[in-house]
Amino acid sequence: MSSPTYYRLYVKFPGDKRFAPVDWNRGTQVVNLIYASLFSGEEKERLTTGDLAHPDNSQLTWEFRKVSDE
Repeated sequence: MSSPTYYRLYVKFPGDKRFAPVDWNRGTQVVNLIYASLFSGEEKERLTTGDLAHPDNSQLTWEFRKVSDE
């Protein structure tokens, strides 16, 4: 049986040069991955079509990155 797949959300604001992982509960970018939120595939799809697609977030550039099993 395969293990579930998890994703981290990375966000870049206008003027930023790099994407940074996000702590979804606090609504902040983090430096240390230990504080970054993990999302299941279902949560990823819900956020992609819901909260992140909201017009208030149009200035953000965001992407989900698969968390490695290693």
